[in-house]
Amino acid sequence: MRRDVNLYWCGQTASAFGSVFTTIALPVVALTDLGATAGEVGLISAAATVPGIVFGLLAGVLADRAARPRRAMLLLDLLSAAAVGAVALGLRHGVASIGWLTGLGLVQGFLGVLLGSLYFVHLRHLVGAQAIGQTRARLQAGQFGAALAGRILAGPVIALFGGAAALGTDAASYLLSALALAGMRSPDRTAAPPRTETRREGIRGAAAGMRFFAGHPFHRALLLFVAAPAAALAGAATLTGPFLLRTVHLPVGVYGLAFVLSGVMGLTGSALAERLLRPGRDARLTVLVCFAGALLSSVLLPVAAGPLPLAALCAALGIGLPVLFGAVANVALVSVLATDVAEAMMGRAMAALQVVTSATALVGALAGGFLGDLLGVRAALWMLAGAGLLVIGAVGPSAARAARGLRAAHADADAPGTDGADTPAAGPAAATGA
Repeated sequence: MRRDVNLYWCGQTASAFGSVFTTIALPVVALTDLGATAGEVGLISAAATVPGIVFGLLAGVLADRAARPRRAMLLLDLLSAAAVGAVALGLRHGVASIGWLTGLGLVQGFLGVLLGSLYFVHLRHLVGAQAIGQTRARLQAGQFGAALAGRILAGPVIALFGGAAALGTDAASYLLSALALAGMRSPDRTAAPPRTETRREGIRGAAAGMRFFAGHPFHRALLLFVAAPAAALAGAATLTGPFLLRTVHLPVGVYGLAFVLSGVMGLTGSALAERLLRPGRDARLTVLVCFAGALLSSVLLPVAAGPLPLAALCAALGIGLPVLFGAVANVALVSVLATDVAEAMMGRAMAALQVVTSATALVGALAGGFLGDLLGVRAALWMLAGAGLLVIGAVGPSAARAARGLRAAHADADAPGTDGADTPAAGPAAATGA
């Protein structure tokens, strides 16, 4: 298992390194080569979220039923490499357009929602529920480290060799990830449920993840704590390129350096998460505080002004600090779900979260582009952060009370002489697991 976890780490790290090149290259190519407006950049960003909304719940069902999740992930890596490589060739030969970049977002969104559900199903199968938090922290640390290196290199690569070279790097990273998965030796077959259910039962099964989050006040509040930052930060991500290149006037050659601090923050957050979320510790309050912190720290981005070095530093903090809080929140979220969700529906629970985040990110990306064109980029960034903070502030106190109540219920269930059958957490899990 240790060897396979190391291979998994290598594959995910390589993929994260390549993905940064595409993430940075797309807005740069759209703005500098294709003359895109803020609204068109928002359309490209939004395209990647549409498949998560349309296919998210179905992806969760497929992930829970996958008899060989590792083999499915390998195939998806190969398809991702082909999609990114095709657009790289289009850019190289000068035939790519805004439509091409939007289409790539749609394809990557579709493949990503499947990979996202399979990732956690495979990881839980590989290491078990108790070790998933620390293993996820280690994997995440590798991904942030690779992303840090990618952010340092992406700007110079794009400036010297163009966007096609950046996308080609991403395509190669998907191939390396596929090779790592192919080299793993532990059993890949899971105990997939039987496929004899009717179509109506299949639809109900697809919605089981959503029903889980509706079953307890904490889980309902958790959805809002995930959704509000997802919308605000997606809108901010849409406007970051126009803000840095056209408002702050950051040169293209050093554009990627503005994101370097986020890699350091991601590594720091992953290391902090591993310490904060050791087995036996409750992660519910941690996930609430860190999602709120990610949203609050994002206001540093629109604050950036003045001399270029000072503005760039402030913008880097506005990009990086949300990543630090988000890194801890992501690991805490996995720990919470591993505790509260039945194993047979882990994929559907993660898919439900993906649907929520995809839907809110779509709204945020489109709103960011629209507000950027209407009011200006800086004003749009302020409005996005303010709206998200209003939501968090409204539900925060009740969410914290529900988290403490759920922790107490679990403590009572774990006490000698109790079986936990009547705890609030057991109810939703059992009901949706059926």
